[in-house]
Amino acid sequence: MPAIVAGFLVVLVSYSGPFLVVQLAAKNAGLTVAQTNGWIASVSVASGVCAIGLSIWLRQPIICAFSSGGAVLLVTSLQNYTFADAVGAYLLVAIGIIVIGVTKTFSRLMARVPKGIVSAMLAGVLFNFGTGYFAALPGSPPRWQVTILVLLMGTAFFLARVRGSRLGIVWTALAGGLAAVVLRITTTTKPSLHVVHLAMVTPTFHVGALVGLGLPLLALALSSQYAPGYAVLRQSGYRPNMDRILVVTGGVSLVLAPFGSPGAHLAAITAGIATGDDAHHDPSKRYIAGVSAGVFYVMAAIFGASLLSVFSVLPKEFVAAITGLALFGAISGSLAGAMADTAGRDGVVVALLCAASGFSLFHVGAPFWALVLGLAVDAMEKRFARH
Repeated sequence: MPAIVAGFLVVLVSYSGPFLVVQLAAKNAGLTVAQTNGWIASVSVASGVCAIGLSIWLRQPIICAFSSGGAVLLVTSLQNYTFADAVGAYLLVAIGIIVIGVTKTFSRLMARVPKGIVSAMLAGVLFNFGTGYFAALPGSPPRWQVTILVLLMGTAFFLARVRGSRLGIVWTALAGGLAAVVLRITTTTKPSLHVVHLAMVTPTFHVGALVGLGLPLLALALSSQYAPGYAVLRQSGYRPNMDRILVVTGGVSLVLAPFGSPGAHLAAITAGIATGDDAHHDPSKRYIAGVSAGVFYVMAAIFGASLLSVFSVLPKEFVAAITGLALFGAISGSLAGAMADTAGRDGVVVALLCAASGFSLFHVGAPFWALVLGLAVDAMEKRFARH
């Protein structure tokens, strides 16, 4: 049950975050409702198929999702190209990921990065999501009901941890949902469900879209999804075969790109929900959380964007709180891993602060630069340190 609930929370957080940004990007680009629903449905199918297949194949909790950084990029960039041009760029991204997996480029690169710097990068990426719990306390606008809701959720979570319960996040979600109803802070949104039909788009290959949209999306996927996603799995004691993951996710993305999917990649943030003790006390059984997330993604794809209205019934503070608490174990573990080795601490701190800053340079996200700058400082320490 904890693994199944963890899988559900993965989808809940995804639909409450990146997919809301997708709606904004689609609106700015002037896409029709059918195109928007098809976009969300296709990327949900891609995420679900990859999660189910890879989790069963590798016996690890492999979570896949659309890049949140990619969603933000599309908000400002998609309006500059036709949807057919964008689909051509999506195909380029998928092919690029397959090539990187086949050539084992990513695996060789990550093998050279010290574990402490990888852990620090992960801690920095997760930092803002952890602090999101406390940011939700006052509510927006400040409401005493929201403060009570968030405090009750935190109390339920930590009380369950103190008692050694493996159902901590389950009790937290139940307590939060019940409190939202009792305190009457659910939204007035009326859920409406209908089946979404995928429609194929014939891609066009515009040089501007390939360079201005495709390459930044590829860079964001590698730096903001695969690198921290790898770190999440490593931090939880797994040894993911990144080459297989890249080839599978790239292949599925290639197949579904003509239906409007920008691609499903290894998840970073939501992966922390499925890889910790709260998902299952036995690490060998946590792959069930990955399968569960995949199943919920496929179910969500059937109804596409309509499920956004279902999730939006809960106040946004509920989502912020449940995300921060669900990632508590991942943040704790990554901080411990980052500081375990007393040597090279400066490089570790640089990687932590850089990743936490969330900045972007040359359309490449902070996680990539956290690794680069952390490694640079680490090499400087080793090269010029006085012995």
